Amino acid sequence: MVQIAVVAGWQTVNIGDVAHSPGTLEAFRRFAPEARLTLWARNIDTGVRRLISRYFPDVEVVDDKLAPDGTPTPAVERLFAEADLLVHGSGPSLVAQAEVAAWRRHAGKPYGFFGITVDPLRPYHATLDRSATMIDALRGDLLTPVERELLHDAAFVYCRDSLTERFLNGQGLPVPELAFGPDATVIFDLADDEHATKILQTYGLVPGRFLCAVPRLRYTPYYRIRGHAPRAEDLRRDAYNEGYVESDLAVLRQGIVDWVRQTGMPALVVPEMTYEVELAEQRLAGTFPEDVAGQVHVLPRFWDVTEASAVYRHAAAVLSMECHSPLLALAEGVPALYLRQPTDTIKGRMCADLDRQVVELASPTATGDVTDWVARTHADLPAARAATDQARARAHDRLREMVAKALEAVAEKVG
Repeated sequence: MVQIAVVAGWQTVNIGDVAHSPGTLEAFRRFAPEARLTLWARNIDTGVRRLISRYFPDVEVVDDKLAPDGTPTPAVERLFAEADLLVHGSGPSLVAQAEVAAWRRHAGKPYGFFGITVDPLRPYHATLDRSATMIDALRGDLLTPVERELLHDAAFVYCRDSLTERFLNGQGLPVPELAFGPDATVIFDLADDEHATKILQTYGLVPGRFLCAVPRLRYTPYYRIRGHAPRAEDLRRDAYNEGYVESDLAVLRQGIVDWVRQTGMPALVVPEMTYEVELAEQRLAGTFPEDVAGQVHVLPRFWDVTEASAVYRHAAAVLSMECHSPLLALAEGVPALYLRQPTDTIKGRMCADLDRQVVELASPTATGDVTDWVARTHADLPAARAATDQARARAHDRLREMVAKALEAVAEKVG
């Protein structure tokens, strides 16, 4: 029996990041049911541990950290001895560099990356089209020594956005398989219908007849989320956020207004990250026109990803300034629109690559584009759902191919 270790779990304050771990596990469970799985969790809390235990009872969780010098603990040593393959879960970068480097050094077995972004443009702010132009214009080695070393020796590197794929293909990496591969969130379909039903009942929402809307700031205030004193850069980012928050939210707000007026259906404003509860309450609640206000509800708390998935499953559509809620909606077969901010790196391309519609908030036509999307979606919701189902099927087919290639890497090593 092949044993696969998945290193994932970047943070728990974002339901999109929480979905990476079970999404990757689900891809292997569904397409390689004979494999034995272990989750090497970088960051895990009680809620996520409970999620893994409930939905993946056969998956062992190892949450030991490496020693400061990169050496493994006894539990990690056992993982290295027993596992045949290490898979770096989906993420915004080579998040688990230290863990992959330790595996490479101590285990000497195959490893690979399962749906990552590597953005060479940060901190440039741009639309996705301009980002593509800049990536095509790049010259020379733009990887760090550690990135190059780890990517060079990988058995496979799957890029969750086509801009990362274009960049890495220009970096001269002799990887046997370097190609597009979706973020594992697209297969996260674990839904807590009991809790979702309570939300629908609380706000009088009818399945298939409401919108979910997700707000966001251009920069996530991590120092506030984690209770740290702000650095100078945090204060600069707070000021930058303040400069754009009203104009950005104005587009989301108008999309909600258009939805209520055109469809007669209500809207529920929900968070993808913890801080967005306060953002919605302070910047959106109470700001809607009188004819719309009674049809707009704000969820006053953060929620579990399984609860979110269940609510998205029952929604007619999702309108999101975050890039993972459209993918969670895709996993549930629900139409979605992603409102992309120019600070949100090239990872936003992963939505367009999966046929999730994208509107750039930097575009002067953004508000009109959202209005048009609402009209099109409402005019033929069955067609929008059918297109979403087709996109989901393509994404799952690609994940099946990725799992097969990962198993081939183990077979080649054994052979």
